[in-house]
Amino acid sequence: MTDTGNFNYHLSRLVGSFVAKTDEGYELTYAGRMVVGAILAGTYDAEATVAPIPLDWDCLQCGGAFTLGYEDGYARLQCQTCDSGAVIPIPPGALDSVPVDELPTAVMQWYRARVQRIRSGFCSVCTGRTERRLTDGVDPEADDPTPSTVRFECRRCDTVTTLSGATLVTYHPIVEGFFREHGMATDRRHPTQLWNSIESRVQTVCDEPLTVEVTFGTDSESVSARIEADGRVTNVERRH
Repeated sequence: MTDTGNFNYHLSRLVGSFVAKTDEGYELTYAGRMVVGAILAGTYDAEATVAPIPLDWDCLQCGGAFTLGYEDGYARLQCQTCDSGAVIPIPPGALDSVPVDELPTAVMQWYRARVQRIRSGFCSVCTGRTERRLTDGVDPEADDPTPSTVRFECRRCDTVTTLSGATLVTYHPIVEGFFREHGMATDRRHPTQLWNSIESRVQTVCDEPLTVEVTFGTDSESVSARIEADGRVTNVERRH
């Protein structure tokens, strides 16, 4: 910049939070790198759009065909018959230069990484620590059974994220190993597609304290886990 006074003014406003002064000059702080990264990821101003493309996935609810589209920072998986599906927040930069035929894999890899962060107790928005609890079990006698639900609430920004109990268990390391050994990659398919390929069961085993058991199985092996009232996944066990 030719206007050094203007430059020095803006630099002085950044020093401390986003820029640090060193013996060699100036450098970005961690916060500064995160802001630059968000800009390059297109978080603030990118307008990437991908028209819905057909997938070779069957809807777990009705067997209809799924499509995957992207708009306004969200990837949308949607059944064309019953409209069920999932909405996954993902910055445009994560999909930059990804060929259309590789888009589903890229989205699922991002989704797995996001779920793993949530499972580890970090907020997906501000990275603050979260508190979790199992809020809903499964009523087998309900006319329209709903999934069990684990709620994650951030202590810093109050963001609330929910995962179904089956999703939470699917991404446990032992359960991921089970899926992979049976030819199902957890970073290439949405959990509902993994469950479509095997036997799966979610049941409430105790109402007080609320406890849910999730079981996945093939003809030769099964894996099960319990979700406690505090949202912890326990008693993970594989059986032949």
